[in-house]
Amino acid sequence: MTSNWSKNILFLLVYMISGLVLVIIIEGLLSGTELIPLNTAIERPISFLRRPVITTLIVFITKLGNASVMLSAATLVSALLAMKKRFYDAALFMSAMILTIVSLTVLKNTFQIARPASPLIETSGWSFPSGHATVATAFFFMLSYTFFKRMKTALGKTILVAGSVTATLLIYFSRLYLGAHWTLDVLAGIALGFWATSFAALIFGVFIESRRSLRNTID
Repeated sequence: MTSNWSKNILFLLVYMISGLVLVIIIEGLLSGTELIPLNTAIERPISFLRRPVITTLIVFITKLGNASVMLSAATLVSALLAMKKRFYDAALFMSAMILTIVSLTVLKNTFQIARPASPLIETSGWSFPSGHATVATAFFFMLSYTFFKRMKTALGKTILVAGSVTATLLIYFSRLYLGAHWTLDVLAGIALGFWATSFAALIFGVFIESRRSLRNTID
């Protein structure tokens, strides 16, 4: 019970902090000026890194971070969890991903911000927030959370977390490198990914896992 409520408090903090960051970014966008210099400050140094060989690798990375690829991977992970009778984890994983996609779609269609003119890749759809950043954050956050305790050694836990962090950072960087998004799009995507997954985990923790733990204690 204590462990479960500790997790709920942690998820509540993540939910509140990520939500606050998202609100700050949105307010900056609506003001039209406050956060715009951040886009330029990040975009300029990254543009100097562009080389043909690097671009080929980055395009491959950004394709792996596509929302459809991430959602397919999440479906596969959830199916494997269900096969192992870890139904709670499977349901949480997919619920978090679905909430992420829904929240992303709502924000994109609400703000309808045009993408920057990318010199390296064709883009379509609205820019804010970054779908790649949002879905990658959600997927790898849930992946680490779901399997962390299953890792028997400290090395296994380290590889899981370090691999997840590295993968998300590469996907974030790929969107900026290719000029497919503004910096604020990526930052908002990160915040939205954490917001959606922490909210899903919090709901599951309060309304499902806590009751299950209480029932097991009574039994």
